Amino acid sequence: MKKFFSLILCLIISLCPLALTGCGNRAEILKIYNAGEYMDEDVLAGFADWYQEQTGKKVTVQYKTYSTPEDVYTEVYKKKADYDLVCVSDYIISRLIRSDLLLPLNREVIYDGEAEVDVLQSRVLGFVNDYENYDTNPNYTDATRYSVPYMWGTLGIMYRSDLVVDGAGDPLFDWKNLTWDCLFQAGAYENYRYMKNSIRDAYASASVVANTQALSDASNGFTNYGDEYQALLKTVINDTSAKNLDAVERTLEHQKQYLFAYESDDGKDDMITSAPSAYYGLFWSCDAGYAMEDSTDLYYGVPVEGSNVWVDSFAIPRYCANKDAAEMFLKYICLYDNAYLNRDYAGCSSPLQAISDDTREVMQTAWDVVCELVDIETVDEEILEDVEYYVEFFSSASGADFGDMYIDLLFPTDEVLARCAVMKDSPKQACIDMAKMWIRVKS
Repeated sequence: MKKFFSLILCLIISLCPLALTGCGNRAEILKIYNAGEYMDEDVLAGFADWYQEQTGKKVTVQYKTYSTPEDVYTEVYKKKADYDLVCVSDYIISRLIRSDLLLPLNREVIYDGEAEVDVLQSRVLGFVNDYENYDTNPNYTDATRYSVPYMWGTLGIMYRSDLVVDGAGDPLFDWKNLTWDCLFQAGAYENYRYMKNSIRDAYASASVVANTQALSDASNGFTNYGDEYQALLKTVINDTSAKNLDAVERTLEHQKQYLFAYESDDGKDDMITSAPSAYYGLFWSCDAGYAMEDSTDLYYGVPVEGSNVWVDSFAIPRYCANKDAAEMFLKYICLYDNAYLNRDYAGCSSPLQAISDDTREVMQTAWDVVCELVDIETVDEEILEDVEYYVEFFSSASGADFGDMYIDLLFPTDEVLARCAVMKDSPKQACIDMAKMWIRVKS
């Protein structure tokens, strides 16, 4: 239901202004390009009034959604589209920076005078510095910032715990000890698997599979995710050499025989149904969190061999026509109440430290209540309503460790993040080679 209203809202916000404003004052229009199902409709609808209260000026939001992150680059690079804000994945931010297609941000406005380091989680800031430093320049500093992180998470395997079972009917997978083999090799539930229809996400996971032995050697059999392993994982995730490209293609070709389908955004909706077409697959943690609101039979984990940590961020393209309103919108979505609603709506992890701390406290308290470690009568009244919501949510799950898994999904531990690396942009020819490879694999 939430998805339905989100799509209707996008149509209302994006199409109506076009009809009403015509050739009106562009300074009174804010054009936003975002992924689907990624912003609370009340937050989005409330910006115009808030903006007028803050500035005395009027603004109309034109909100459009895209299918893949590559769509954003095409719109800005080739079409010179005048979007004022785009929300896109880390490696596309890298590509936009490399192509000189982003404007630097005024963090004084966006964070209302607070220092960035005091607002954002330090771990997320590290990821931001990593992807903004697209050319791995050792002299890079964050003196100039081009993006504001909006949501972040991991890439892993989501599965139906009630359907992926052994002969005795017990869960076949353990979310803490998943391996990529279940998705790439022969075994249980062949042809009941989804693969993400995304070049970079497919490439990253397949590259880890193709380099499993080297990663195992660097981590003592995936027991010690130290500096040697982490350095190698960063290389593996982003290695577009001819040799690795060939290895990835062979890995994906082999995998194809076990798949039900490549899915773009409908797989998570299918997997919450009573008779899904596929029982597990490659998913972003945000999609997993979103889907679990409708099915507590879903579980998610990051494979032990290693994976990707992603950061979706807002940025201002060079061809924007309303930078002032764009930066005010970024300030608006960083306000506590709005950030809280957006995190809850998207089922994601917020990069804002205050939101992360408070939501984790609520969820952990609720899970402790369910596990009878805390008496609901002792819960602070300020968070009681939210705690009661998650008590009901966690209590609806049949799995005894659902709460632990869900909290780990939204607030990945340092151990989980030690086996994750950020995807960065690749050289132009490598991007072309990857695209051709992807076409060959799927044909």
